[in-house]
Amino acid sequence: MSALPQYEHAPTPDELLEEYLPLVRYHADQLMRRTPDSIELDDLINAGVLGLLDGAQRFDYSREVQFKTFVSYRVRGAMIDYLRAFDWMPRGLRDSAKQMQGAFLELEQLYGRPADEEEISSHLGISLNEYRERLNQVRYMSVIHFDDLPVTDNQGDEYSILETLEADPLLTPESQNTMLEFVHQLAEAIAELPKRENVLITLYYYEELTMKEIALILGLTESRVSQLHAQMVLRLRALMDL
Repeated sequence: MSALPQYEHAPTPDELLEEYLPLVRYHADQLMRRTPDSIELDDLINAGVLGLLDGAQRFDYSREVQFKTFVSYRVRGAMIDYLRAFDWMPRGLRDSAKQMQGAFLELEQLYGRPADEEEISSHLGISLNEYRERLNQVRYMSVIHFDDLPVTDNQGDEYSILETLEADPLLTPESQNTMLEFVHQLAEAIAELPKRENVLITLYYYEELTMKEIALILGLTESRVSQLHAQMVLRLRALMDL
């Protein structure tokens, strides 16, 4: 995507849509790859447009901060808020996800390493097939769970990434320190992932490959890659809580 202009004054809504609608569509397309079929692309785009317009109103044009960087947080944040409000996940499945995350944490502390699927399913008292079916059921939560990875400030209070950026999108020095600490913790957690999950996070979030493309690279089915992605996100959340 080509560089977009840095405004010195508040752009009009028409200017915003002309310049930044491709950015909104880009973020919507990225999220659509990890959401259930019941979510419509146009609905995500509409949510992103509202985030774009809201970001333009909140942006301080006197600050030496790229408008594109600032508004990207607002666009993606608005889409994530829409997905949260949609609330497609029954409470029972949310509880199941928390139970699995707790198992990752307990076994990590017990073994001093990431637990494999057989150990996790045994710890939960279920079969391996049932464990994988649970991953299938909660995999759509990973789109929100990943953006809600915890950030802890100097007072020990915990927030999500998006909450931190929305509260202080221009990142004061204190917020910058909080985010740098979070990035350090996230890097350490990613380094602790099993090799296959480490490769998955690189291919999916950095190389931006689809699940189908990753499946071909890893020699797995697309469904299996989706399971591993859900497991990776739950494991990361557990590691970030250590």
